[in-house]
Amino acid sequence: MKDAKHIPDKGRDGAGHLFARWPQVARRIRSASHLVLFLDFDGTLTPIRRRPEDVPPLDLPTRRLLRRLADCPWLDVYVISGRRLADLRARVRVPGVHLLGLYGWEARGVPPARKERELVQRLKRLLAARLAGIPRVWLEDKNLGIAVHYRGALPAEARAARVIVRRVLERFKPQLRLIQERRAWQLLPRAVDGKGPAVLRLLGKRRRPALPVFAGDDAADESAFVALPRGITVQVGNTRRTKARFYLRNPAEVLTFLRKLEAEVA
Repeated sequence: MKDAKHIPDKGRDGAGHLFARWPQVARRIRSASHLVLFLDFDGTLTPIRRRPEDVPPLDLPTRRLLRRLADCPWLDVYVISGRRLADLRARVRVPGVHLLGLYGWEARGVPPARKERELVQRLKRLLAARLAGIPRVWLEDKNLGIAVHYRGALPAEARAARVIVRRVLERFKPQLRLIQERRAWQLLPRAVDGKGPAVLRLLGKRRRPALPVFAGDDAADESAFVALPRGITVQVGNTRRTKARFYLRNPAEVLTFLRKLEAEVA
């Protein structure tokens, strides 16, 4: 494969479905000297569940497909997620696939400081007290961060929770930051700077240029779409505006895309 040429395209508002543009996309893939594939987990490789712990490990056909892609000598495969690294290991279970927990921060090899852990626990106690009276809003303790979930909450409940979360966050700035997810807010140490910076750090370490391919369904993936203006960026889902160049409707179409990708790199 040769170095890729950029195919100009518009954002989600003017872009078509990825498969409608597949001939052009396939030419880019075939002309690239190397590919780096980044995949979100929840909502991209697997359907969203109401609670993160309800999501099962990837099924065998998906794992086999990812393994074949990871075995390709000119393709690197990453799964990047807001989940903790240990959580991803338990659910992906594919040798050769690189896992990036907490938006890529856990792959950096930078251990969290004790003060960061203590800060997160103070945050947890305060949020638990302030949010206790709001039904259908609950906390997920990630040890290095707190997720405030409002999937299933009524609009008024979500609005009330948003006000509380932002007021509490003000008390912890600049040590903590907020990353918006679909139906959740992630409050994390400032060092966790999101998927966009994470993928740029990884690509910056490469000796030779590569064509990045990024697929994700969440607001947290938007920073990666923005960071990769010359890549193949794919928003999964059909409900919101995005900076991605293409879209797919659901995880089932993502698997179809991965099979098509396999056919191009085989």
